[in-house]
Amino acid sequence: MASVKKKIEEEHGRTLTNRQTTFARYIVEGIYSNAECARKAGYSHEVANNQASKLLNGREYPHVLEYIQDLRTERERRYGVTTLGQLERLHQLSTGAEEAGQFSAAINAEKIRSALGGLTIDRRENINTIDQLSRDEIVGRLADLQKKYPQAFMVDITPKEKPDEQGAGSKLLEHDPKQSAKKVLRDKD
Repeated sequence: MASVKKKIEEEHGRTLTNRQTTFARYIVEGIYSNAECARKAGYSHEVANNQASKLLNGREYPHVLEYIQDLRTERERRYGVTTLGQLERLHQLSTGAEEAGQFSAAINAEKIRSALGGLTIDRRENINTIDQLSRDEIVGRLADLQKKYPQAFMVDITPKEKPDEQGAGSKLLEHDPKQSAKKVLRDKD
């Protein structure tokens, strides 16, 4: 691959930066969106979308686009797999599965086909639930959150009303077994 890179750099009179080559490799993988490829290549979140567009449009960075094409060609040559070939094969599998009444298999083939075509992106999130954490891990995470967001842990302890002589703040309720709960609630309203 180094010789291909060198050839492209000589043809265009421009060098491929590490970010550009990393971006090209992620694009050829076909797993991530264009902006995500730019972020993974080291571009900031704020400029990733714009930079991905510039790298792929062919006007500003034609050497990057040529490098991507060469990587795809090499990958197709090495593995005998092309994007179009895979799309056709997945379509055949989907149609066959649907005709056989295997709708789950047909849906899976269509999902893979749409991801390969760039219509969808498979995103997965790992969510840790609290019941899977030990007590020390929970205490540690709470301490981290308290450092990051101290305003969330502020507690206003100013009393809302002035307490009476007994210190209860309101009339004490006594239980009267002769009154039903429904009547007490209705009288409150």
